[in-house]
Amino acid sequence: MQQSLKIPIVIPRVKIEGPKTFREIDMILDTGAAYTMISWDIAKDIGYDPAGSLKRTSIVTANGIIEVPLLKVKKITVKDIAVKNVEVICHNIPEVVGIEGLLGLSFLKEFRTLIDYRKKILEII
Repeated sequence: MQQSLKIPIVIPRVKIEGPKTFREIDMILDTGAAYTMISWDIAKDIGYDPAGSLKRTSIVTANGIIEVPLLKVKKITVKDIAVKNVEVICHNIPEVVGIEGLLGLSFLKEFRTLIDYRKKILEII
């Protein structure tokens, strides 16, 4: 029987743009996440107030179901591709050092994607 190892696919230097500025962050690809997720600090840095967001959604975490702010960022860019007005949720990921967000389906749904786990390659078409 062949052993398996789960390795997250890290996407470096994803550009997240807001009304005031932008940040480039490292994100983990999460094809099971309905929304792209950024930390509260990133949202604040680029010009949003997550605490003041009227839109909220429920997510399942290791500690149960919680309500998180839902907002639209101006643009998300990965290498040479970009999507405007992407819905994101704000939640911190303390257990993953150096990762400030998850790239989820609210971004990926705009493309055809191919994931080669053996080569650790994400192809976005």
